[in-house]
Amino acid sequence: MPSGSSGGHSGGFGGGHSFHGGSGHYGSSHSSFGVRQPNGSSSSYGGSYHPYPVRPWYRPRVVVFGGRQVYLDAGRASSASILSFLFVITLIATAILGFMWWGAQDDLDLIKSDYSVYQAIAKNAATKPDWQTTGKVFNWQEYESSGKYRIEYEFDTPKGKVDNGYSYFVYTWEQVMDMKQNGVVLALDDKLVNTNTNTDSVPLDFKDAIMEEDAGYIDTINKINGTRLGTFIMAGISALLIVSYVLINATAKKATAEQIAADKQGSTAATDSKVAPAGTWRCEYCGVLNDNGKERCDGCGAKRQK
Repeated sequence: MPSGSSGGHSGGFGGGHSFHGGSGHYGSSHSSFGVRQPNGSSSSYGGSYHPYPVRPWYRPRVVVFGGRQVYLDAGRASSASILSFLFVITLIATAILGFMWWGAQDDLDLIKSDYSVYQAIAKNAATKPDWQTTGKVFNWQEYESSGKYRIEYEFDTPKGKVDNGYSYFVYTWEQVMDMKQNGVVLALDDKLVNTNTNTDSVPLDFKDAIMEEDAGYIDTINKINGTRLGTFIMAGISALLIVSYVLINATAKKATAEQIAADKQGSTAATDSKVAPAGTWRCEYCGVLNDNGKERCDGCGAKRQK
């Protein structure tokens, strides 16, 4: 197969994969310093007790959607934020899988191109004995666990030894052992008498090789199919997340004047303003503005303090 610097079917279609495992400990210790408890007390040092797990993305808010201002309560606000986060993740995954699909397709195109080139060399040399020589197999390599091997060979020319020729992953173990013992007939891309160490070559029997049986070809096809399917799945999930996000906002109630005013003021200003708009109460723990009809805060779940 290709020898010398002229290349050919070079690398990229074989090799082993090494997976390094390890044990990781995923966890965290929680400590609260001066956390205010529901009964109004505070703990200077504590374990992991957080009575109201407030997160910014859980806070109710007013957003503009479809040309109108709508109010997202704690549930809708948290769902919208989670959907946005998941959308970014699936979008990144779609892009990564898309690039992998594109790369595998490039590998397949290279295999097809190389097969065309080297089968032409082999077929040309088959009828021209002076374009043939015998090489010595000095190494071989299995494509992962496919049972298909490639050989590495060397041969002599009037201007020196060529020791970097290799084949595709098309041989069985028995064939490799036979060639190691008896040598391998090679097809050259030039007459041996005019050759040099840049002479390109391929085993003569490559003229009858079936590309679809090549281990590298099979693996590349599998990569294309897998990454293509993964790309479509991730793209579909991304589309569903967008639809869900739209529905959450589209079905939200129109924001009231009080909710709009509170949102502009900033729902995180917990106790800066002691006066809440009429018909509402402000949570003393997280600062979220709530309707008077609610006994628990939309933002953190704390019970309304009388």
